[in-house]
Amino acid sequence: MDADIHTLYSSDFYNIVDFKCLCTDCLKSKPEYSSAFSISFVRKGNFLFNVFRNSLDSYNGCVLVTKPGYERTVTHLHTVPDECTIFEFKPSFYQELLERYKATKFFSDNDLHSTLVKTSTELEFLHFHITQLVLTKSGSKLQIDQLVLEIIERTLQVITDYTPDSRINSRLKKNHLITIERAKAYITQHFADDISLKEIADHCYASPFHFSRIFKTFTAYSPHQFLLNIRLKNAELLLKSTVMPVADIAYSSGFNSIEHFGSAFYQKYKLAPTRLRADNSTAV
Repeated sequence: MDADIHTLYSSDFYNIVDFKCLCTDCLKSKPEYSSAFSISFVRKGNFLFNVFRNSLDSYNGCVLVTKPGYERTVTHLHTVPDECTIFEFKPSFYQELLERYKATKFFSDNDLHSTLVKTSTELEFLHFHITQLVLTKSGSKLQIDQLVLEIIERTLQVITDYTPDSRINSRLKKNHLITIERAKAYITQHFADDISLKEIADHCYASPFHFSRIFKTFTAYSPHQFLLNIRLKNAELLLKSTVMPVADIAYSSGFNSIEHFGSAFYQKYKLAPTRLRADNSTAV
């Protein structure tokens, strides 16, 4: 496959790889071989990941999980070239994963070579946060490693048999997938700002009502809930990894009052921000 592939970051047990397809007129790739266990976030485009009688419909909002040792082909379904962030794990670490998750059907069944997992807001923000730390060279090795481990746990704990979402058909993707990609990128990059529904919709060249409806179809979240979850995840990471005052964390995460932050945080995590920080310090 004609693609721009380069390593963004290397750790002791994984590599973070940026993949950008350069095909403009190719429909189906030649057979390719998976040499490493990988978790791939689809950033742009739409493609079928064909492996052993399965065609996995991959687009933004999906995480592609692939075991090593199998062949696959890729069928392109979208005029926009595919872009992915791929977390590739080294063989010794993959053996540790097999031992830990051996009861999971995906790992115990040799006929299951790859599968798709729908992302949560928290999982998408972890992907964004890690890539920002890597690209700006602002994260320590330990910090990035810990975040990658959380991606693994959040992905593998919810792994199930792949079932395509019948609501998201080819016509919907053709007309609106770019809208969702633009909206997620905008919200994630501006989560600390006081952004409005119309501002996001205008950025995506859509009406607020129409945008809100299709956004929830693709993500299962309203735009406000998606934004709120990102803010809360950012606050959680800061509480665990910094000594910033709770008030500063609240405001830097986009909340306009300590009371609103405390209430939203408790509703999601079932404990106060200060308690989360204390529990994390005790665990360390």
